[in-house]
Amino acid sequence: MKNLKLVTFSVDSVTIGKLYDGKELICHTVERPWLKNGRNVSCIPAGKYIVKMTNSPKFGLTYKVTNVPGRTHILFHKGNSIDDSFGCILPVSTIDVFNRKIGGLSSGRAYTKMNNHLGGESFNLEIIRH
Repeated sequence: MKNLKLVTFSVDSVTIGKLYDGKELICHTVERPWLKNGRNVSCIPAGKYIVKMTNSPKFGLTYKVTNVPGRTHILFHKGNSIDDSFGCILPVSTIDVFNRKIGGLSSGRAYTKMNNHLGGESFNLEIIRH
């Protein structure tokens, strides 16, 4: 199983990050800010998780972060701003500002790159929050 690392920091009520496999950057990410792990409003806590492929009724085949304390249904799915998420991790190709909000661009392309890299396999995820 691959070991990926998500290194994040908060900027203007958004959590942005970079997802790495070793030294290789897979994609950037956008998440909700840290709001004490509040359901549907917060990013998840720093820690180590196992991520598995799942079939989401809303997003189809995607990756699910398992064993998140106090939370369920945390996915990696397509989306460019925190308005597209209720606490999930959004892979994006680049970070940008639009309508005075920080978000990402080309989420579909970033998700495809991530999926091609992982080949649908489960992986270990370490999240580091700064």
